[in-house]
Amino acid sequence: MSSVSIDSNKLKSLFGAYYDRRMIRILLLGIISGFPWVLIASALSLWLKEEGLSRSTIGWAGLIFGVYAFNFLWAPIIDRLRIPFLTNKMGHRKSIIILMQTAILICLVIWSVLEPTQNLALIIGVGLAIAISSATQDITIDALRIEQIKRDETSSMAAGAAIAVVGWWTGFKLGGFICLEIAEKLELSGVDQYWQVTFIFLMAIIVLCNIGLIFIPESNKERFQEITNTDSSNSNVNSVRNAGYLFASIGVLCFLVGKFFEKNLVYKWWNNFCCYWRSLLFFFILHTKIW
Repeated sequence: MSSVSIDSNKLKSLFGAYYDRRMIRILLLGIISGFPWVLIASALSLWLKEEGLSRSTIGWAGLIFGVYAFNFLWAPIIDRLRIPFLTNKMGHRKSIIILMQTAILICLVIWSVLEPTQNLALIIGVGLAIAISSATQDITIDALRIEQIKRDETSSMAAGAAIAVVGWWTGFKLGGFICLEIAEKLELSGVDQYWQVTFIFLMAIIVLCNIGLIFIPESNKERFQEITNTDSSNSNVNSVRNAGYLFASIGVLCFLVGKFFEKNLVYKWWNNFCCYWRSLLFFFILHTKIW
C-alpha cells in the first residue's frame, strides 16, 4: 500500500505541473510560433495550386523555408536590439515579437491585393518576408518561454517543453483548419478572390494572439539592461546600425529570390539556383563583417 501511495504522489507531482498558469502562457507562445506556417506552408501552396501554377513552381516556393535554418545568424542582434518606445512599454522580448507580428500583418495586407498569375515574384518575396519574420520571432519566443520557468523547476521545465510542442501544432493544425474553412465558405459563397479575403480574416487571429501576449510577463529586464550597459562600456558598434546592415542584406535576399521566380524554372533552373545561393553567401559574408 505504501508503494502505491508513493507512486500516486509522484504521479500527482508530475501532472501537477501542467495545471500551472504558466503553461497557458507557454501554450500561447507555441501557437504564435506555429501559426505563420499556416500562411507559408498551407495557404500559399493551395493558393498557387488553385490559380493554376505548376507543381514545380510551388515546389520551388518551398525554398523560403530555408530561412529557419539560418536564424541563428541574426540571433545575437535580436538579443541586443532595442526598439524605440516598444521596448520600454512592452519589454524586450515582447517588443520583438509584436514587431515581427506587425510585419506579418503587413505582408497579409499585401497578399490580399495581389494576383499570383500576375505578381508571382512579389508574392514569393512577401512569403519570404513572412518566413523571415517568423524565424526571427521564434528566437525571442523560445527565450521568453524558457524564462517563464526557473532553473530549479525541473518538472515544470519538462511540462513546459511538452506544452510548447502542443502549442506549436495547435497553431499550425487548428490555424490551418480555420484557414481552409474560411476559404471554402468564401468560395461556396461566390467570392471571386476568396484567398485574398481569407488573409484578411487570418489577420484577426494574429491580433488576438498579440492581445494575449501583452499579459505574459517578462523576467529578463535586468539582464537586458546589463547587456546594454556592457555594450556601451565596451564601445561596441551600435546594435541598431548592425540591424540596419543585416536587414538590408535580407532585403537584397528578398529581391534576388523574387528575380529567381521571374525566370523560367524549367530551362534556367541552374542559373537561378546559383543566384539563390550566391545571395545566401552574400548574406553570410555581410554578417561576419558587421560583427
